[in-house]
Amino acid sequence: FADLYKLTGETLGEGSYGKVETCVNIYTGIEYAVKIIEKRPGFYSRSKVLKEIEIYHLCRGQQNIIQLIEFFEEQEMFYLVFEKIEGGPLLDHIQARICFTEAEASSIISDLAKALKYLHNKGIAHRDIKPDNVLCVNSNSPCPVKLCDFDLCSQASIDISTPTLLTPVGSVEYMAPEVVDTFLIDDYDDDDDESICYNKKCDLWSLGVIMYILLCGYAPFAGNCGSDCGWDRGESCTDCQERLFTSIREGSLVFPDQHWAAISPQAKDLIGRLLVKDSEARLDANQVLGHPWILHGGNSNSLMTPSNLRRQTSLKDLEDFASRAMAVNRAVEDEVGKVATASLAIRVPWKSETWSIDCSPLSCSSLSPAEQMSSKRRRSRVNFWDKMNKFCSIDELDLESDFFSKAIV
Repeated sequence: FADLYKLTGETLGEGSYGKVETCVNIYTGIEYAVKIIEKRPGFYSRSKVLKEIEIYHLCRGQQNIIQLIEFFEEQEMFYLVFEKIEGGPLLDHIQARICFTEAEASSIISDLAKALKYLHNKGIAHRDIKPDNVLCVNSNSPCPVKLCDFDLCSQASIDISTPTLLTPVGSVEYMAPEVVDTFLIDDYDDDDDESICYNKKCDLWSLGVIMYILLCGYAPFAGNCGSDCGWDRGESCTDCQERLFTSIREGSLVFPDQHWAAISPQAKDLIGRLLVKDSEARLDANQVLGHPWILHGGNSNSLMTPSNLRRQTSLKDLEDFASRAMAVNRAVEDEVGKVATASLAIRVPWKSETWSIDCSPLSCSSLSPAEQMSSKRRRSRVNFWDKMNKFCSIDELDLESDFFSKAIV
């Protein structure tokens, strides 16, 4: 690697696998992004890295998937050299914009659907579709975008275009109900329960969650116990975990009027066809590309997404206020004005990190029957979801009385 490239010292990202830095070809002067994977026992799997390289090789030439230029395997490191994408992570880019339209959101979802169609035609499920793995090609426009980070992808399966998957991986806020179910089966009989499985359609659910976020600035499903448990700061809370699992499995969609009134019916229709609990009834990537909202684009109305994203104390500390907005909307509809009940919030993750599920006993006294069942059926194995960044408390956000008074008025 050092014979051809020189590191600039700019770090583009970090994770449990290693880090991504900018490098320069010493002969051409062209900048690239290099993923550096340290061969540390317990943190590194050679077969996993080679699988990722194989998938990038199969995706050569696809314009909406980041391109691997070359790779180097050395005694202590793997170096994967990629094209450098100038626009940065999707939500970072949108948050910095003054204006972001439904038409631009339509273009982004179209690009991601094209990438998924390509992967799925080769029997590959990405399994970690989320905004942090979507990069904007240009610094002056949110689209086009490219999909990246294939380390959680399923093995390529040329002969079987829809392989059955069993391993529960992904980022929980974007995880499809059928993937959540793989966490909630009993330890003693999970190997014999062939009905608890999923396929590449899990990526389409995640695409629906991203689309929802693009149109309003927060995610559709929430899970917070309401106490000062540390969940909003990235700490573990079994109650919050169970509530979020239950929210995803129930799949009940709400479009709060204060953020969704001006959004087109076609956009809401597509979200409703993606966030379907029954994966068989969920649209596939090709059907998404044929939907009217994708074919004709959304309207040119400016969305509230950038301002909603900017209501955070830091670019890297994104805390969702979906539950607050939804609770306020319900208060308006019921003419109750109990805004204090709108204290729930969830996190929209930015970085991938391995996180073990807290399997300590959960008090079921305050849980619904469905939540109690989920508690009893939790799987005691590792869970891949996000805990890289600490998230600010909901009380630290600049969302207080002015936001809720405006919403109620």
